[in-house]
Amino acid sequence: MTVPLRPHFLGLSLFGAILVLACSSEPQSSGEADLTENATQTSPGTMVHGTAPRASGGFPSVVILAAETDADMDSPIPTEPAVMDQYNTEFHPGLLLVRAGQKVLFKNSEDTLHNVHVIDIETRDTAFNVATPVTGAFEYVFESPAIYDVSCGIHPSMAAFIVVTDSPYSVTADTNGTFSLTNVPPGTYKVTVWNLDPSRRSEHVVAVEGDATELTLDAMPLG
Repeated sequence: MTVPLRPHFLGLSLFGAILVLACSSEPQSSGEADLTENATQTSPGTMVHGTAPRASGGFPSVVILAAETDADMDSPIPTEPAVMDQYNTEFHPGLLLVRAGQKVLFKNSEDTLHNVHVIDIETRDTAFNVATPVTGAFEYVFESPAIYDVSCGIHPSMAAFIVVTDSPYSVTADTNGTFSLTNVPPGTYKVTVWNLDPSRRSEHVVAVEGDATELTLDAMPLG
């Protein structure tokens, strides 16, 4: 709302306005450019959601989006360590998804002797095999993408997996296969679905665009 000036203040008001404009050394902004710049900086990416194969053997699917350009993958490594704990004679979580270069803490939260034996499932090389103390934690950094089989040599029934990826656009689906990722930059992606059951693994090439992209990632032969 514009409030009209009283007639006897009109001359003084005009003089003051001219004086202010004359003394100002900074260009006046309409505000439109600032709003546009802020909108660009805070504009969210695309939400990618859909379904992957259901869990196998109690382990859920993992969905990994790899962009065609490295620029779309430029995202800082999480500073917060990922954690795999041991209690009730189980690993928690049973499947841990981490970024390459991210710290992982292996804990033992029960008064029972445990160890953690981690093996690359493709090369069968042992990454490490250590006892886990009841207090404190063993810290490890997986430097390269791979999938690892995790076991406890003292309790053969204990089993888990670690999926290491260099993509910031990766997610663990729920047991029904439902998944969701937010703020994915639009573009073309190779989507890899990992599942404990080899017949449920697959690769796809998809276009991520608009406010939301829905994917149905049915199992199909790799390649």
